[in-house]
Amino acid sequence: MVGTWSLDQTLLWTPGTNATTGEHVDLSDLGLVGAQLDLVKAVKATGKPIVVVLVSGKPVAEPWVQANADAVIQQFYPGELGGFALAEIVFGAANPSGKLPVSFPHSVGTTPVFYNYLKGSRPVDAGEIMDDGTLVFGHQYVLSTPVPIWSFGHGLSYTTFNYTDLKLSHSTISITDNFNVTVTVHNTGSQDGKEVVQIYMIDCVSSVVTPNQELIGFAKVDILAGGSETVSIPILSSQLAVWSLKNSWIVEPGTFVIKIGTSDQTFLNTNLTVH
Repeated sequence: MVGTWSLDQTLLWTPGTNATTGEHVDLSDLGLVGAQLDLVKAVKATGKPIVVVLVSGKPVAEPWVQANADAVIQQFYPGELGGFALAEIVFGAANPSGKLPVSFPHSVGTTPVFYNYLKGSRPVDAGEIMDDGTLVFGHQYVLSTPVPIWSFGHGLSYTTFNYTDLKLSHSTISITDNFNVTVTVHNTGSQDGKEVVQIYMIDCVSSVVTPNQELIGFAKVDILAGGSETVSIPILSSQLAVWSLKNSWIVEPGTFVIKIGTSDQTFLNTNLTVH
C-alpha cells in the first residue's frame, strides 16, 4: 500500500499475511511478500523520500530496504489503533523510543542471528562463493555476513543520546552480593525523548561455554531536550550464574564486563570482579 501525505514524501506499508506468519509455517524466504519489494524500488526510483513501514509478526530480511529507504518503521502487529500510533510517529506527535526484541537477518540463510549466541573459536567474518564455485563458510557456517541488518536492542529516536559516568556500586563483590549499575544519560538533541538504558554482561572466563553476552537489566528514562538523567539499575548476583556441570546454577569467581549499549554497540563498559 502506498500513501502520499505530501508532494515530497511517500509512505509505504508492506504487510505480511497469515499465510507467511504463524503456527505451522516454515519459510524458505524471509523477504517481503509478492511484489512488495518491486513496489518499494519503483517508488524510490521517483526520487521522493520514502518511509517503509514493516507490518509483520517476524523479522523481515530485506537488506535493500535498509540500504535505500530514507526511514523504516517496524510496527509488528499493532492492533486496531495501530494506524493512529503510526500517524503520531510519522507526523511527529510522538517520539519513538522502542527497541527491537529480535535481530533482523540479511537472509534466511544467515539465521539464526540471536544476540546471545554461545562463544566459539570462529571469528565474526562473512563467507563467500568464490569465482570457481568454491564455498567458503564464515562465522556460524553462513555464506553471507553473520551481522544482522538491525540487531537486538536497536531503535532510533527523533533525538540523540549520550552516556557518561558509568559506575558500579561495588567493583568487587562476593558470589552472593547484588550490585547497582549507575549511568548518566544526556539528551543531546532538540526534542524531548525517552531512552531505554540496556545493561549487558560478558563472562570472561567460565567452566562451561557461556553466551557471548547477556542482557541483565534495562530501564526507560524520559529526558527533556538538552537535559540529563542519572539512572541506577539493580542487578542480582544470580544474573551472573552459569548452569554448571553439576546441573545447578552457580556464580563463579572471575572477571565480568558490564556493558552499556545495544547488542552490537558498546557505549561504555567497566569490569566487575567476583571472588
